[in-house]
Amino acid sequence: MKETPRQYTQRILGYVEGKPPLVVQAATIRKLNRLIKNVSTAELRRRPAPEKWSVSEIIAHLADAEIVGGFRLRFILGSPGAPIVAYDQDKWVTSGHYDQRDPRKSVAHFCVLREWNLELLKTLTAEQWKQYGIHSERGRESIEHIVRMFAGHDVNHLQQIEKILSHKSPKIRQQALT
Repeated sequence: MKETPRQYTQRILGYVEGKPPLVVQAATIRKLNRLIKNVSTAELRRRPAPEKWSVSEIIAHLADAEIVGGFRLRFILGSPGAPIVAYDQDKWVTSGHYDQRDPRKSVAHFCVLREWNLELLKTLTAEQWKQYGIHSERGRESIEHIVRMFAGHDVNHLQQIEKILSHKSPKIRQQALT
């Protein structure tokens, strides 16, 4: 059974309840690099099941999602109350040929984009954090909310990566948590 937008939001925000979202987002870069450090590209491209994404596809998704998130932030800042269009992440995996992406380059792209977005967020005023857009599936979302959602999104996908790679080494889970 597919999640509703409300269920998705609750699940994602649950991952970061009580945690500073900018700290979570900044830590994702280090955790991703640690998780894939000694894993072959072939292993990163292996899907755990036909309908499940590989680690490489998850990382490519994180990079593309960072583009989307960065655009949404800037769009809201420039046009408060603007519409925010949802996208079909599974179609992006296929149309973007995530299965052919170099996972280490995807991490590098993600890192540059994330650092750029964090730099922007550090400069925002209290008023700007409250500016919002109208998401086509989830309704009104402030910049503050979007940042928390992206932090939770990170945790969600880091846990997926840990699970996929955990059969290789019992240290994988511990590496990601440190």
